[in-house]
Amino acid sequence: MVREKGNKSFMNLSKKECLKVAKETFRNADSMYNDGVHLAKNDSFGRATSLLILSMEENMKALILYLDGNGFEFRSRVKGIKSLFNNHKLRYPLALVLSGFNIFGKDIKEIITKIKTNPTEIQAYMRSKNKWESLAKVYLLKKIKQFISEILWFSNAEYLRQEGMYVDYDIVMKTPLDINKQDYQDVYYRINGMREFIVDFLPIFDERNEEGDLELKAHLIKLQKELISEKGYERIGELLSKFNNKKLNPLEALLENVQELETDLTEDF
Repeated sequence: MVREKGNKSFMNLSKKECLKVAKETFRNADSMYNDGVHLAKNDSFGRATSLLILSMEENMKALILYLDGNGFEFRSRVKGIKSLFNNHKLRYPLALVLSGFNIFGKDIKEIITKIKTNPTEIQAYMRSKNKWESLAKVYLLKKIKQFISEILWFSNAEYLRQEGMYVDYDIVMKTPLDINKQDYQDVYYRINGMREFIVDFLPIFDERNEEGDLELKAHLIKLQKELISEKGYERIGELLSKFNNKKLNPLEALLENVQELETDLTEDF
């Protein structure tokens, strides 16, 4: 029996429908994640790894729908975004962005807490230009190394997802049973970080959250307008087309740029 297609899809959902579907997609992502954790407890690390990566992909779909349900216009203004809903590969750059936010996000929260609890310590650092610059360079180098690691991982995430499910032969035989606990934990650490980021920061975008920071809400409204006026959606579409090009791997170019920045900072010391 051939499955008939209707006239409703991710691309033409209303704002209200987006929020409903996003909620269920987040739930499905959680279910995949929990199933993966359960499999890992039974030493099925290959399939567990694949399920965690699939849960990340579902979260990326849900995120776009959630943002559009709260006033953004990614589906109607980003050229080629339809492919994100049916192409595994296109969800990884978005996940990399979230991973980058997560790398810096926790530190930003810690700095804000320190400023509130011990402002004099921060002020003392700020007064000493040399000390502040040295501290900033050490911090950036550390974070750049982390981000390079993330770029490398996301460049291979699609292969890892497949290796966790199927036997393959590429120079040597690869089987899901080859994936060990350390491989799984490496994936688990990343997926967990993105899940925490989503839980912490998603409520910021919720238009229904009347208790939210009014200043922050004003910035979000400004961002929504600037994505249109500053052609932000168009630029995202251009990036998507690059990632959709089978002959090119934009993550390789990004890796080269970040590595050059790392070299420049290292030479400054």
